[in-house]
Amino acid sequence: MATSDSSMAELKQLLVTGSNHAAWSGDHLVRFLVDWYQRNEREVHCNTVPPPPAERLPKLSVSPSESLLNSTSIIPKLVSEGKADIIIDTLRAYSQLPYVDKEAVVLCLAVASKQGDQKKLVTDAHSAVRELCRSTHLFFLFIQISKMISKKSGHTGWGRGLRRAVNEWYLSWEPQRLALEVTRHSSAHGWTHRDVIRLAHLKLKEMPLGTQVVLHYVFMGLEKTVKEYSGKDNTSDLLDLMQILDKDGHPKDGEGDWDVNQVINKVNKLHEVFGSVTLDDVPSQSLKSAEVWSHMLDKLGGESALASVNRMSKAGLLNPGPENDALPAKLGDRLKHEDLTKGSITPTQVLMALHAYEHPTRYVGEGGARRAGKSPRLAAKVQVRRPGKVNPLVIDALHSLIASSAKSIQMTSRKLAVCIDVRASMGTSHVHTGNPEGKGEVSCYEAAAVTVLSLTSGGTNPAVSTLAFSGDSLVELKVPEGATISMLSEKFKETVIGPVNVEAALNWAVEKKVETVVVVSLKFDPHYIAEILKQVNEKNNAQIRLVLCGFVGKFMEAPRTENFLLALGFDQRTPCIIRAFHERHF
Repeated sequence: MATSDSSMAELKQLLVTGSNHAAWSGDHLVRFLVDWYQRNEREVHCNTVPPPPAERLPKLSVSPSESLLNSTSIIPKLVSEGKADIIIDTLRAYSQLPYVDKEAVVLCLAVASKQGDQKKLVTDAHSAVRELCRSTHLFFLFIQISKMISKKSGHTGWGRGLRRAVNEWYLSWEPQRLALEVTRHSSAHGWTHRDVIRLAHLKLKEMPLGTQVVLHYVFMGLEKTVKEYSGKDNTSDLLDLMQILDKDGHPKDGEGDWDVNQVINKVNKLHEVFGSVTLDDVPSQSLKSAEVWSHMLDKLGGESALASVNRMSKAGLLNPGPENDALPAKLGDRLKHEDLTKGSITPTQVLMALHAYEHPTRYVGEGGARRAGKSPRLAAKVQVRRPGKVNPLVIDALHSLIASSAKSIQMTSRKLAVCIDVRASMGTSHVHTGNPEGKGEVSCYEAAAVTVLSLTSGGTNPAVSTLAFSGDSLVELKVPEGATISMLSEKFKETVIGPVNVEAALNWAVEKKVETVVVVSLKFDPHYIAEILKQVNEKNNAQIRLVLCGFVGKFMEAPRTENFLLALGFDQRTPCIIRAFHERHF
């Protein structure tokens, strides 16, 4: 492979996986670096000794800023190879893919905007901010990474390009949507809209009237904004909406209860204007009310509807019992609704929600005293199992959603084989999922089953074969349409066991003209197997791709080759990463 092609492949892998390592293990480079940087900033501000880097990523030493530049060295490398003109086009194209890591796209965009000797690249990068940063979270991430890079190079001010990008970002929103965005997501990554507007020196009087109203509200609050803009042309509807967005259900003076009717009115208005509601649109304390939930459930968007399972569970609203089944039944109906089953929810997201609900945790014990400057607590609390019973109505709905969401995944036209290790250790071992609520409760059988469901589009894709290492060979497992993870786990248990033979799987792929082989087991020797892959491809003049899923593997180095991917552990995005690799997106 030519050097420039190799560099572009490395960029594409970073955009898809969010990591610059050859092995995919669920690590999120962007989030880790930003969190590490902000923690160090707080520690320096408080004149305390910074903590060592997280054990999970020990190689990110020196400083967060230097680690950031090292991890994104692919951008200046492409510039040096004369490929600067295709960087932004690649970011735009990949931002449209369902498999892409949007935070990695923003990371690369920020690095591209700091290539000072490439004026066209810098201008194009700033022009692309409004297109690629379509949320407050991504927009503030771009600003935070830009700050990290500038500080490393000794620059602290905001250049004209960045100020122009900020101005265009706010102008790109329709006023009602901008009002919703600044109230729904007021801050992220240590930034607020007020900070950004002030530092970018935005001139409100030069903006369209609707945008002026919203940004005036950001600075001056609702009362002064209403006083300033009441009576002006075409502002009454926007001001009425902002009054609803601003009234978030806080208790009135002298009252201890939350105004449930106020929250319900807000939910109704948001649904009327925008078509859906998220959990961020209502005050957290109001989510303890069964009345609010009963009114809001059918108006929640897909991810919020799924997240509602554990929010309602924490509020004690899903406890089983004949007198308490109305709300769980309504939640179960919502989870089975077509807009969720045929939406963007993935089977792995549902599996994580299921295990967080079945195996909740809480933190007990004394944390460290909070120091000056709001630095993090020093002493960690102990994580323990939170007692409580699960509701069978909710469990059944989540299992049903896993199966139905798998069927909605777009089918691949390329031939793929998924080969499963069905030995007993797969049923008794658990994977670390990275799930903040229910960690380590997903068995390897379940992880394998949800991977199969995702890649086979719920058993509907004839281009995907599912096999098991059984006896001395491979046997094909039929995945019926509508299969559940429980059904597949039982099928694995019933299959005659056999040793994992990757070479046999590759030879089977050669015979059947399969393009990608996915081997699922506990752990592997990646270097030895990568050599086998090379030999099989050379012997048969083939270009078979191989994915090794080592569910209990942790810190393994893998050779970086075009046809080989090592996926360690099990993350929510693992099936998506496999699919992107199979489709040649990296």
